[in-house]
Amino acid sequence: MPRTTLLMALALSAAGISFFALLYEPAPVTPVAVPSAPVAFPLAAPPAPSNAAPIAAAGVIPGAARHDVTIPAVAPEQNVIELWDSSSLVPEKQDDMTLYHTQVPVAAIGSLAVGKTLQLAVPGRKEPLRATLDETHNNGAAVWSGSVQGGQAEDSLTVVRGQLETHITLATRDKTLSFVVDNATGKTLMTDQNELLMRATPDALITPESTLLQPLPPPTSG
Repeated sequence: MPRTTLLMALALSAAGISFFALLYEPAPVTPVAVPSAPVAFPLAAPPAPSNAAPIAAAGVIPGAARHDVTIPAVAPEQNVIELWDSSSLVPEKQDDMTLYHTQVPVAAIGSLAVGKTLQLAVPGRKEPLRATLDETHNNGAAVWSGSVQGGQAEDSLTVVRGQLETHITLATRDKTLSFVVDNATGKTLMTDQNELLMRATPDALITPESTLLQPLPPPTSG
């Protein structure tokens, strides 16, 4: 083969290889910039403070420590027997004395027992009087006695229940009152024993200006 032809073939072969390398040359990689510090994302803003005062729950003071408080229920006064109140007292004038009429529940008479507290109104007293029955005995009739609440040491209440009537006696330092209750109807009559005593006492014993009697003359000799 001529030398010139061989040189041309080698030149063409080298040119083809270079062209093929250019076609399959990979594209240059573009470097990505990596931030040196973490990206800060915006946070949600806190809610704006309200000028209105917080609504307190019932029974809770804002800002105060909470304590669970148990309110005890009010127990009914099952041991108190109300005989009568002041509005039921009806006065009556009789022989220059003031008597009072009232009404007692018939069921109250049968519920008398030791430990029961009797409540009754007394003329001239604003608050009702209470006495607790703490003693009892039976001597042909049921008898109870007890002390007066808030009274003097000698103040007492005595109840005698018979078949037909119940007698209640209230004895205090100032006066002694007697109440006679009809067991069948509950009708009650109140009398002041001090007034009865004054009426039953002769005038000569209560009047200091009593006239002295003249001495009797000596007997005549016979």
